[in-house]
Amino acid sequence: MADGKGKKGRDFYEILGIERTANQGQIKSAYRRLAMKYHPDKNPGNEEASEKFKEVSTAYAVLSDPNKKRQYDIHGEEGSVADLGSINVEDLGTVGRLFGALISKAGIPVPTEITQKVLTGAQHLGKGLTDVPGFDVPKVEDLLWGQTVTGTVERQAAHFFRITVTEADLKNGVIIRCSSTGKDKFKIVFFDQEGHVTMVEESQQSKRASEANLYVVPYGRYHLMETMPLSMMKHLEEDVPPVFMILDTYDKDIKNLLPGTHLFCVYGDNWFQSVRYTLRCLVAVHPEADCVKTIQTTEEKLALKKKELEQFQTEFCEVKKKYDAAKERLENDVKEITELVQSREGAYTEYADESALKYSHVPSASRNTTNSAPGANIPLIGGITGGIGKLFG
Repeated sequence: MADGKGKKGRDFYEILGIERTANQGQIKSAYRRLAMKYHPDKNPGNEEASEKFKEVSTAYAVLSDPNKKRQYDIHGEEGSVADLGSINVEDLGTVGRLFGALISKAGIPVPTEITQKVLTGAQHLGKGLTDVPGFDVPKVEDLLWGQTVTGTVERQAAHFFRITVTEADLKNGVIIRCSSTGKDKFKIVFFDQEGHVTMVEESQQSKRASEANLYVVPYGRYHLMETMPLSMMKHLEEDVPPVFMILDTYDKDIKNLLPGTHLFCVYGDNWFQSVRYTLRCLVAVHPEADCVKTIQTTEEKLALKKKELEQFQTEFCEVKKKYDAAKERLENDVKEITELVQSREGAYTEYADESALKYSHVPSASRNTTNSAPGANIPLIGGITGGIGKLFG
């Protein structure tokens, strides 16, 4: 069983009865088993079971989300970024923004809310209103397919656009591409006719820029959400190598649009500064194109690889546990052998010293090792020989 690793709050691994090395399949299986056991419908009037069910559900909600799981592994339940949910940057003070910016820059995704002002503006635009007393309704620009738009949007503000999509467009697929060479953080947000949010695509950083590419395509595509850099992962998971986390967020991504005119915006999601962006709306090439086939083939292989990694993670952790036990035993053996050898050497020294005490009455002699004429040492040798003779005579 996992220990708390010194983190504050409840141990969600212990609550689900799993090791810290558990993969997503094992987490889900443990939750289903415990949820069935403690479900309120199966335990009417049992407050203890009801509380246990809530606790199990909370643990699963965190550990089943790869990003929340990593944040929990770093911070524990108390002080975890995951506990904050989505953050309204507009309500934060300077210190709060600085903290959020630092952990976001460090590679930990921090979910942020779209401000109410932007949401209200979208609702007015969705209703076709352009003049509302006491509210500055934002401008909206109608876009053409293939048109390139560049702009600078203030933080926690939005630039609104409209694009008309036909049935033929949807049969090929629609791509909304937005990038920032300054690696700014932003969102692409689609709204329905009432101005309610229907789709959100968060920007992700690449080597050269940050990008948000929204795909509405006539085939089942996969999406890999922003993950923590491998350089940071190495310091977070002691039991599971980072390679097992690479595809944690790799899942089916199904987005839908109906034919018609759609309202969307580029939302500036930086913590302190404005966002410079380039936007382009495209109708995709035919689904039978070679590049589409390559996408489908590679995505299917990645989906298979994700399943293989989940299975191999269990095998790896079992082998690693045995290896760690063998390594610990070997280290203990080396330590014990070292101590025994040192004890043996000490005992031999003491053995010789105590034996020498019997001869403490025997006078010591020093041998002259200086150069002398040939035969000069003969009397000395003779004397020693004579002494030995007397001892044995």
